[in-house]
Amino acid sequence: MNPNHIGAEEVEFFQQNGYLQIPGFFSREDMSELGDALDKTVAEKRERILGGGRETDDDYNRVFNQMDNLWVDYEVIRKYSFDARLAEIARRVSDCKRLVIYHDHGLIKPGGEQSKATNWHQDAPYWPMEQVGALSAWIAVDDVTVDNGCMQFIPGSHKFGRLDPVPLSTAGASVLKDIEGTDIEVEVEPVVMEMEAGGVTFHHGCTFHYATPNRTSSPRRALAIIYIPEYVNYNGRWDAGGDRTLKAGEPFGGPLHPILASG
Repeated sequence: MNPNHIGAEEVEFFQQNGYLQIPGFFSREDMSELGDALDKTVAEKRERILGGGRETDDDYNRVFNQMDNLWVDYEVIRKYSFDARLAEIARRVSDCKRLVIYHDHGLIKPGGEQSKATNWHQDAPYWPMEQVGALSAWIAVDDVTVDNGCMQFIPGSHKFGRLDPVPLSTAGASVLKDIEGTDIEVEVEPVVMEMEAGGVTFHHGCTFHYATPNRTSSPRRALAIIYIPEYVNYNGRWDAGGDRTLKAGEPFGGPLHPILASG
């Protein structure tokens, strides 16, 4: 596959399976630049680390350190978060006329024996959106394997719609356990998204996904960008993008949610 272009086959694959992997989207030189920028955000102990600049609880930190909206004040990260090729792919697979950024977030999964898995979950229950349809691009800044916490997806699980949220760091919590005893049946084995640095995955906000613990000695770094199609409205709950001017029932927009692709 040409990483700069996807065809109808890839669009159909995403719509049927809820994810798409594109190896080699960025070069290793690109990822060296992006990795240095992410390292800088951690070293500066920015207030965007969840917990308002304070260390979060130990259990959550063992899952990952997350920092939102890095594009606002890191020019290098903005270059990747606003990458027009990524946004156009997101627009095409989500079958929309235009889309905006919700926010980006650096995901740094610490290494070591105390590293924890990310529980099986969907993203959509944590987003303040009325309709489903938002999706993420996940950039592997480092080589990702099962050993250091690569992503795993359950194909087609996005078709079950938005379910209740589950705690990401609570032992035993899992969207898979929550659907036990319901009429939802998941029989497909998860697909493991190992890939070299520079690879990208896209996944729908309702796709069941998970990441293993990072058992290596080095952090596993990634940058995710969340895109919102024009048919998805704000539901009034809250906005991790930091925009207090959004109105319930209306589309996302404004300076913190600029259009990244249209067609």
